Amino acid sequence: MFIPLGTTLDTPRRPLVVFTLVAVNVLLHVAVFTGTRSGNPQIVEWFQTLKLSFRDFHWWEPFSYQFLHDPTGIMHVAGNMIFLLAFGGVVENRLGKFGFLALYLVGGALSGLLQVVLTGGSVIGASGSVSVVAGAFLALHPRGHVHGLWLLPPSRVTISAAWLLGLYAAIDLVNTFTDAFGATRTGVGTIAHLAGLLFGLSVCVALLGTGILRRNDFDLFYMVKQWHRTRQLRAATMTLGLGTADGPVAARVRAGAQDTTSPSERRLRNTLAAAHRERDLVLAAQLYRELLAESPEASLPAALQLDVANQLAVEGDAQTARRAYTIYLERFRSEPARHDVRVMLAALELRRLDDPHAALATLAELDRSRLLDETRALAERLHAEATALAATRRPGGRA
Repeated sequence: MFIPLGTTLDTPRRPLVVFTLVAVNVLLHVAVFTGTRSGNPQIVEWFQTLKLSFRDFHWWEPFSYQFLHDPTGIMHVAGNMIFLLAFGGVVENRLGKFGFLALYLVGGALSGLLQVVLTGGSVIGASGSVSVVAGAFLALHPRGHVHGLWLLPPSRVTISAAWLLGLYAAIDLVNTFTDAFGATRTGVGTIAHLAGLLFGLSVCVALLGTGILRRNDFDLFYMVKQWHRTRQLRAATMTLGLGTADGPVAARVRAGAQDTTSPSERRLRNTLAAAHRERDLVLAAQLYRELLAESPEASLPAALQLDVANQLAVEGDAQTARRAYTIYLERFRSEPARHDVRVMLAALELRRLDDPHAALATLAELDRSRLLDETRALAERLHAEATALAATRRPGGRA
């Protein structure tokens, strides 16, 4: 069993809506739990009125049911609130308080309605709403990772959010079909889970695609764009006979360079390349740190170098990410992605390392004509922020 404690992404502002939702859910559950155990008929009747039911429907139920949980224990409410706290802060930070609350409530309402319409029964709990938040997280940060506790055996681990949520979605999909055909009776609103996940993902993709929600270098659109550029890069290098299917060392040998790699560095590079092929970017980033400790100027193939640099930035290791981006720019001067990378480096220097002078120097070498509109706009904002901040600072110092 895995208990998520949070993600590897920064949340600069406190998620007030998330904390409020958790507090309301917990307080209501305490009231219902206490009233049910004491046999209070008013609490029992109130509970029946607020749950979402297909046969005895009231207009408020699609919203009120989201705040009710199994009155016989705490595992139902605890599980939902743990996942809301883990993913909610990042999503609220991107959507804003009102946008997040609207997505949560509307998505939860639609998910619950679909559950009762298709099953003809009733439903309680915030699972559909929390699934909406999880789907939004996938659209906004598809490469994000979740850190938490693995109970058997007890250990602290970090895993891909996409992998974790995909696993839960697969389990829900199987249970939906087995429940529908009578093979199981899980009693879980799996349809609401799946509908919520799809709703959150779709709405945020639509917001990003229409420009209502500003894109950044972590969202699904950027990942697809980088994937396309990576395919172009690999096709070009293979055409030139310098493909990296055999690893970076073999590529240098084919190009006529002398291989001076030590056995330990060779092992690190091969393991790093294998981790990248398996999309284990957390391990790849850790191995790259070890590689830099052994060889401070070490570079990787372009796509691998960029993925590792992005992962280091996601993990908050700003100094190592800065070094990885810098090596990329020095080593791969003809790469199509170098213009975007320069903007990412400037953002890192300004907003994570608080070094406006370095950010201005990075932006000074930028060819803005090669950028997409949204990236060009970001570069201009960074330049304005860095210029204003640099006016109050001496190079290398704080005000």
